[in-house]
Amino acid sequence: MRRYVLLIFLIGLLTITASISADSLSVQGDSVRRIKPKRAPMGALLRSVAVPGWGQCYNHKYVKSAVVFGAETFFIVKAVHWWKKTEDQYNSIQQTNDQSQQYTRYNIYRSYRTSRDDYLWAVGLTVFLSMFDAYVDAHLAGFDVDITPDFEAPKGGASIKLSLRF
Repeated sequence: MRRYVLLIFLIGLLTITASISADSLSVQGDSVRRIKPKRAPMGALLRSVAVPGWGQCYNHKYVKSAVVFGAETFFIVKAVHWWKKTEDQYNSIQQTNDQSQQYTRYNIYRSYRTSRDDYLWAVGLTVFLSMFDAYVDAHLAGFDVDITPDFEAPKGGASIKLSLRF
């Protein structure tokens, strides 16, 4: 198990070192010039796969990086914990010859296996979401738009505005 995790980690690091960046065009007047985005989206995605929160840290989203690191680490630790309990329970089933003991231990084994599988799904989902988030944040790194609403009251009286968007 540890060998596979180390292998995946090393492959991720080697992939990240290959500089993957997207070029874009900037048009100013009559001239066209190539500019590179501030951050490589694929680099952010691969960093996020290699180490929990690294893609968010690469995008300068430090609080989000800490949250992602904590969530992924929590789910990985819990999955490993339940994996070990599942294996231990399976071994205890193999060691007993009493039919009623095997049945009882098998039910415990099934509950452990379900917990393990749930945490493995949570790990996969968190890794996918963190990859997607890092990729999108890297794409939007150069997008500088202020979307803060204007809270000034209109001049000339009271008004009510209701908006509904889907």
